[in-house]
Amino acid sequence: MPVSALQPQTQGLLKARLNSIKAFHARRGLTVINAEFADQTGKIGAKWFNKVYLTRQLKPGNEYWLFGSATTIKNQLVLSNPEIEPVETETVEVTNRRLTPVYPSNSRLAEARISPLSLRKLIDNVLDQVDWSASFPPAVQESSFRVIAGAISEIHRPESDEELKKAKHTLAFFDQVLFQMGVLKRRENITGYLTLPDAIRHAPADSPYPLPFQLTNGQKQALGEIIADLKPGSDRPPMNRLLQGDVGSGKTLVAFLAMIDSAIELYPGSQCAFMAPTEILARQHLQNFVRFFPQFARHAVIITGSMKTAERRQLNEAVATGQALFIFGTHALFQEQTQFNRLNFCIIDEQQRFGVNHRRQLFRKGENPHQLLLSATPIPRTLSLTIFGDMDTSIINELPPGRQPVTTRIAAGFRELLPLVKNTLAAGNQIYVVCPLIEASDVKDWVSVETAADNISDLLPDASIACLTGAQTWDEKESIMYEFKAGRIDIVIATTVVEVGVDNPNATLMIIENADCFGLSQLHQLRGRVGRGSDASTCVLISHVAAESERLAVLASTNDGFELSLEDLKMRGPGDLVGTRQSGLSHPCFSHRIPQKLVENARTRAYEILTIEAAEIRDWFTGQMIKSFGESYKTFMEGG
Repeated sequence: MPVSALQPQTQGLLKARLNSIKAFHARRGLTVINAEFADQTGKIGAKWFNKVYLTRQLKPGNEYWLFGSATTIKNQLVLSNPEIEPVETETVEVTNRRLTPVYPSNSRLAEARISPLSLRKLIDNVLDQVDWSASFPPAVQESSFRVIAGAISEIHRPESDEELKKAKHTLAFFDQVLFQMGVLKRRENITGYLTLPDAIRHAPADSPYPLPFQLTNGQKQALGEIIADLKPGSDRPPMNRLLQGDVGSGKTLVAFLAMIDSAIELYPGSQCAFMAPTEILARQHLQNFVRFFPQFARHAVIITGSMKTAERRQLNEAVATGQALFIFGTHALFQEQTQFNRLNFCIIDEQQRFGVNHRRQLFRKGENPHQLLLSATPIPRTLSLTIFGDMDTSIINELPPGRQPVTTRIAAGFRELLPLVKNTLAAGNQIYVVCPLIEASDVKDWVSVETAADNISDLLPDASIACLTGAQTWDEKESIMYEFKAGRIDIVIATTVVEVGVDNPNATLMIIENADCFGLSQLHQLRGRVGRGSDASTCVLISHVAAESERLAVLASTNDGFELSLEDLKMRGPGDLVGTRQSGLSHPCFSHRIPQKLVENARTRAYEILTIEAAEIRDWFTGQMIKSFGESYKTFMEGG
C-alpha cells in the first residue's frame, strides 16, 4: 500500500525508499534506531530497539519492503519494529505471488539468526520437497481429508485472500477435530462411556417440595436435565455435568433439589457431598439447605478444617455410618479421615477454585459417583465447548423475579462518594467496601483494608465498621458476618473473601477500591453481593488508572455475565477466565475467535471418527491428536 494510505493503529506492507537512518543510546542497555522512508505519496518514520546492525545493513537511497503496525509519535506516523527486506533480494517467485506470508518473530528464531526472508525460503523449500503420500495412509488419501495437505500449502502460498481464508478455515477445523477427539476420549476415561455431550434435551422439572417462591424456567430446565442424568440405568454413564449461571440465578437451589432427589427418591440412603471453596460459603449453603428443607436437617452436616478434633471426629462417624446423607464442607471432605458410607453424588461449587487433583480426590471417595460442577463465572458457548467439551452443560440465564439490576458507576476516590454513603446508611441499608490488600504495601500503591478502615472511621465517626479478611479465624469471620446480617454493622471493609457466598439482602452499596487490578469476571462476582433484596442497589468502581476506564466502562454498561465474559475473554484471554481447568495445556483451540458452528461441527466429526470410521482412518487421526496435545496429553486424559 502507499504510505499515505496507512492509518494509525493498523498494519501495512509498504514499498518505500530509505532517506536516512541513525542510532542513539537512550540509556544503558537501550539503543534506538530511527529511520525515515518515503514513496511518491509521503514520508513515514520507522523505529527499532537494540538492532544496531540495521545501520550497517540498510543503505539510504535503496528501496525496502516494510511490514508493521503504525502509531503516532509527536504527530508523526511511525512503524514500530517493522520487518524489513531489500526489494531487490526477492525472487521472481515471491515477486509474482500477490500475497507474501508474514511469520511472527520469537526468541528461537532470533537466537538462530533466521531473518523473516530466510524463514520464508526455508518453508518454501520444505513445501517443494514434502511427500504428501508418505504423510497420509491410503485410506485417508482416498477420503476428503486430502484437502488438509492442500490447505497446509495454500496457507503459506495463497494466490488470493479467498484462498487464504479457506485454508485457515480448513486447518482450524482439522485442529479442532483433533482437540475434540481428545475431549471425547477424556469423557470416556472419566465416565467409561464414549458419548456425545448434550445429545439429548430433557424435559424441565419443578420442585416437589414447597418453596416460598416459584422456580424460574431456567431453574426448571436445569433441574430436569440433572434429574434425567441421575436416574438409574445400567446403560447410562454417571452424570458429568456443568451447571452455569450468572450471579444470583439460583444454581445452589437447583443443586439442593437434585441432592434430595438423589438421596431420598432415586437412591434411598445414598450420600451427597457438596464441596465449597471457603468455610463461609460452605456454612451458608448448609444454613440455606436447612432453611429451605427443614425436614432433612437431621441428615445434613458440615465438615471443615477449622473444626475441633472431637467435633470433627463425631461428624466423620456420622458420615462413615451413613447417618448423614447431605455432607457440606470444604477441602476437608477429601481428606483421609473423612470416609463416606455410600457416596453417590458429588457437587462442587465455584469449581474453578479447586485444582484438578482436589476434585479427583473427592470423586474417589465413592464408586464412580455422579458429578455436578457449579460455576458462577459464565463462559461463552464456544469456549465452553472446548474447555468443558467433555461435560454436559446446563445454563440458567435468568434471575429470579423481584431482583432489581444493580447500577454500576466509576469514581476517582472514596470522598466523592460520601453523599451516596450517607444516604445509604440513612435509609437503613448496609455497605461493602472491598480492597485488594489487607495491609499497606511498599510495593503496590493500592488501598488496603487497614487504610480504608482508618479513613472511613474518620469520615463517618458514627458508623459501625468491621474488617473482614482471610487472615482471621473462622470464629471471627462468622461473628462479623452474623452481626452484619443482623444489621448491627453498617459497613464491612473486606478483601475478596466476600466474593462468593456472602448473602445479605439489606446490603445495597458495593464500593471496590482499585477496581482496575481485578478482572471483569471477578468484579462482576463482587457486584453480585448487592442487589440480593428488593431495594435498588449500586456498585461503585474506584480507579486511579485512566487507561482502565474503557475496560471498567464495559462492566458499568451491562449486568449480563455472559456478555461480560466475552469482553473479559477478548481482553485477558481464556487462561484467566477459566483458571487452571486445562492444567498445563496450551492449545490453539482455545482461541475465542473460532466460530461456535465450527467447534460444534468439529465435535460431531470427531465423534464420527471415533465411532464409525474405518480403523486405519481412526488410528491415523488418533495419532495426530496425541501429537497435537504433546506432553499435556496424559494430564488432560486424566481430567486435568
